[in-house]
Amino acid sequence: MRLLCFLLLCCIAVVLPAQEQEPFVFLIPVGYDFFRLDGQTLHNPAAGVGFMYGEQDLPFDEVDRRFFGMALYRPLIFTETLYPEVPKYIHQIEAIFDARIKRHQLLLIFQSSSDKPVTGGLNTFQAGAGWGYEVIRRPQVSLILGAALGVSDFGIALPSGDPLPVMPLPLVRFGLNTQWFASSFDFLTGPNLDFTIAPKERIRLTGDMRMDKYRSINDLIYEFTLWYRFFDAGHNMGDFAGIGVGFKNDLVDFDLSRDIPSVETFELRQTSIFAELDLSLIRLQGGWIFNSEYLIDEKKTSSPGNGFYFSIQGIIPVTLN
Repeated sequence: MRLLCFLLLCCIAVVLPAQEQEPFVFLIPVGYDFFRLDGQTLHNPAAGVGFMYGEQDLPFDEVDRRFFGMALYRPLIFTETLYPEVPKYIHQIEAIFDARIKRHQLLLIFQSSSDKPVTGGLNTFQAGAGWGYEVIRRPQVSLILGAALGVSDFGIALPSGDPLPVMPLPLVRFGLNTQWFASSFDFLTGPNLDFTIAPKERIRLTGDMRMDKYRSINDLIYEFTLWYRFFDAGHNMGDFAGIGVGFKNDLVDFDLSRDIPSVETFELRQTSIFAELDLSLIRLQGGWIFNSEYLIDEKKTSSPGNGFYFSIQGIIPVTLN
């Protein structure tokens, strides 16, 4: 849910200036990713709807109520044949609802990447619903602990042979915000960690890491960026723009429906270096992919070669008082 996280961050940073009344903000997210490799071309447009209401960008102990929801549709369109019987058009659907009322946290998520989302079987989607309570509530530190229920194919078979459809999961959300280091950690269906070194300075380092699978260290998805911000936080223009360079290990993957028995999972893993322009509500990123590989049913089969990519992500906010 990388794009969802970006959209939430840029909303908090820019969309809601200080107002006496809490505005309701209607959100229109859009995006487009283009990958050109020696043996493959991939298009990944995105569009959706969302909303945000309540207090934003406050110390942890001052948060009283905050609501955020968004749904995205992001099709994967391959121009070259991936594998016999594997379609070139894959549906990606992502949705999140994040509600905070004082110390109480409600989180709902849905994610699917498949030729037939939901209808193709439990393996084609992940859904989760969780509630947590903020056990540590201080200006610079917050810790929320709770429990959730997940719905998917967890790889555990029942005596009947059918997959276990529901599993209890922990809900963990940790936040730290100081002068020289800011970080957040979330765990529901998997661990997600992001951090910023020197968040108040014009030169800063950001990192974003997560793991969706646990086969080897290669399953670690990461992105590290060294930034130069054009203005500091105290400037009249605010900290709204900057340029950065970085490197990342990313993954495009999906689960195929049971209508295609010969293949269950497909992954395109790539490592790249990039440059990025951040204008808060719009982000442009482009880079060189120097390592890529196909994995079919978790086994490496071939490499589509080197290449380049370009990504644009943005959001259109509409404030309703």
